[in-house]
Amino acid sequence: MAETNIENELLDSSNPVEVDSCGCVVVPEIIEAPLKAECPLSGTLSNKVLHETLDNLVVQDKRHLISGEVQYYYCNEPDCPDVYFSNPARHRSGGEELPVFEKSDLIVKVFSKDNGEDVHVCYCFDWTRKRLTDQIKNEGKSTAFNEITEEVKAGRCECEIKNPKGACCLGDIQNFLKEYSNA
Repeated sequence: MAETNIENELLDSSNPVEVDSCGCVVVPEIIEAPLKAECPLSGTLSNKVLHETLDNLVVQDKRHLISGEVQYYYCNEPDCPDVYFSNPARHRSGGEELPVFEKSDLIVKVFSKDNGEDVHVCYCFDWTRKRLTDQIKNEGKSTAFNEITEEVKAGRCECEIKNPKGACCLGDIQNFLKEYSNA
């Protein structure tokens, strides 16, 4: 039986849904802004995230600070306390001081900024560092990558709202497993 390529299925001309390289659905943002911007604190080149990502992950008492008129970016620099910042061009031109959202402003721990064992590598399917390493210790290998891939193909991921970086975790899973096996 031929393996189905979910990306080709979803990108079929009769289906307007866009997916990333992992097969996760990409929800278009309505604000025109550069795909990347430098974090004002760390200088790290950072990717755009959807407002829905912030709406889902910023603590309730800070959600009113999220502006619908600016683009937000995710800073993955481990030593930078900022997780989300707004489009610097909009920030400067408006003159209004827009907040950045730090690790403590989120309802989840951020994989790239917290080395704890209880931190999720995959937020959609509950794969923490500890769960991954325990599975390797107990079974000799991890099935996480294949299990997550199957869930993505079945359309059950919500990376854009559950993962702080607003994107698929499969690269993080692969990198973590490679680093763990080389340790």
